[in-house]
Amino acid sequence: MITKGIWANVDDYRLLEELLKLDAACIDDVDWDNLLDNRDEEACRKRWNQMVLHIGSPKSKTFAEQVEILSQRYCPDLAEDREDFDNRPYDPED
Repeated sequence: MITKGIWANVDDYRLLEELLKLDAACIDDVDWDNLLDNRDEEACRKRWNQMVLHIGSPKSKTFAEQVEILSQRYCPDLAEDREDFDNRPYDPED
């Protein structure tokens, strides 16, 4: 599948998971070439651009908002985990 450029659902999940982990504010902050094993920069960016098209008016959203919207749509468990992490009590020793 990889050599033919075909993306499975699990590849979409991995892409979104890595983008969530990066917590990048801007698309230019992403090292697309090293984002996923076995996928080069061109493949990752192309797939990202395809996914973003499914957001209504994607240009009106920031990159971080796009990642959040797509994470909630494609893999809500990741979004829930991220929300739990963001809402955890502050511990200065963490």
